[in-house]
Amino acid sequence: IPDISIVGQEGGLPQKLPGGYVKKMSRWSVESDQPENISRDAGTGLALERLPTEGDDTFVNPTSATELWWPLDLEALQVRPCLEVLMQGGSPRYALAGLTVRVPAHSSGDCEEWRNYGLNSQPLARQWTKFEFAVEGGFRIECFVGKNADDGEEDESDGVNGGEKDGDVSETMKEEDETYLWDRIFPGELGALDDRPSAHAMFASQRMDEALESVAVFLSNVDESSPLANGFHLVSFPLTEQWTDLPRLQNEKGYKLLCLATAEPDAEALVEMDEGLVALTATSVLNVDVLPTASGSESQYLPQSCEYLKCIPFYSVHLMPLA
Repeated sequence: IPDISIVGQEGGLPQKLPGGYVKKMSRWSVESDQPENISRDAGTGLALERLPTEGDDTFVNPTSATELWWPLDLEALQVRPCLEVLMQGGSPRYALAGLTVRVPAHSSGDCEEWRNYGLNSQPLARQWTKFEFAVEGGFRIECFVGKNADDGEEDESDGVNGGEKDGDVSETMKEEDETYLWDRIFPGELGALDDRPSAHAMFASQRMDEALESVAVFLSNVDESSPLANGFHLVSFPLTEQWTDLPRLQNEKGYKLLCLATAEPDAEALVEMDEGLVALTATSVLNVDVLPTASGSESQYLPQSCEYLKCIPFYSVHLMPLA
């Protein structure tokens, strides 16, 4: 992955972290809606879930800051926005716009839910901000899907993996001489208030406040016995328990998936802003291209032990109670 840019520094100049180093960090999520048979901390009701990666059985590293791959034999992918936090020695240091991806049970080869389904299956923000900004008023995460304006004239039946197009689109922006139409997918439609940035900001801020409460509870239970007590770890805190279907791919060009963690009053205005100016706002940015890739059963990365499955190899994530 490319080097990570950390904004919100004194003097305004971003700091860089080597992408190769970041990609090797362990990734976790704090869950509150796990099945009853999953062990949880009795005092908090939270479970700590580790995302399998390279070195775990026959997994590959799923992290990417540039692309999200959609295998052609998967009917659906779902996403859930989250606040992602870089932990150092058990303490929060940086805040990231986060987005967890899963293969829902109805789309997987074994009718189970899975997250690490291969290379480029879990996105990571490539611009981070200091954690101190996350606890300021108005800080929140908003997510958008951006489709090439030229794709609007294509027939829905010509899609790579079928499906319907999204409804109304909102803003446009230029990137590499191409125009994109942007549709907000989180916090979602707000009825009569849908065209008011302040309404989206208020709703998203409420979700962020709830996530920060989980962060506080989580941190209060991290002690020296915790797997997060030493080193660097990326930990995600869901902003909602609801998962959203990603739009079906219409062609090989795919579309863009953008999440912004910001305290700016109008997140949608940042979509059109130059990257250098966005950095000055201390906003965290997750921006990946959703692209079609070969079916899992045809992939050169399919582990030999799973070739007989003739589908994408799915593996269980590891769960453990909070300390």
